[in-house]
Amino acid sequence: MCIICVSRSGIRQPTEEQICNMFDRNPDGAGYMYARDGIVTIHKGYMDVDTFLDALELENFTARDSVVYHFRISTQAGISPEMTHPFPLTPRLEPMRELDIECAYGIAHNGVIGLTSDSENHEYSDTALFISDYMTEIFRKSENLRNKNTLAEIYRLAKSKFAIMDGYGYVATVGEFINQRGLLFSNYSFMNFGYGRQLGTPVFQST
Repeated sequence: MCIICVSRSGIRQPTEEQICNMFDRNPDGAGYMYARDGIVTIHKGYMDVDTFLDALELENFTARDSVVYHFRISTQAGISPEMTHPFPLTPRLEPMRELDIECAYGIAHNGVIGLTSDSENHEYSDTALFISDYMTEIFRKSENLRNKNTLAEIYRLAKSKFAIMDGYGYVATVGEFINQRGLLFSNYSFMNFGYGRQLGTPVFQST
């Protein structure tokens, strides 16, 4: 079912322990996106937690950064770096497979979308298909990201959770998220239920 973690600008980044918990329980690959200067940058396709942590450490994110993290459990199209999240908002399917891409809007999803679930589609996930077929029709202008009716329409169609980021760091969420000291999580798999490592300190700067 995956998990999304949203750290809006002004909020601390998740700890290493939280990252490991999320990866451990959603082990089919991870990615993240951030916004700077009107551009969303997506890096994804991390298939083990150590590689993911190394990438995040190099980013040196602080509380000033707006960042969305995603950890996948595959429900369609198998396990592959290309179908990890986030995805760019685009009507074309080919860019969905890019592991490093810049775009105007980035999208992470948690759930199963019955509308685009297709057991015979072995290349693209239900999320990628929903973005290309539906979300590109819904988001015609930037104001839609702040429109409650637009976000409600996405939920009505998908019946699941999304985090949608624009190039200036604004993040809209669809569906209910758990707020833990400002960090938003799409479910409880960030919590420590006995993960084996002795962790708990942030790998990112928090101020």
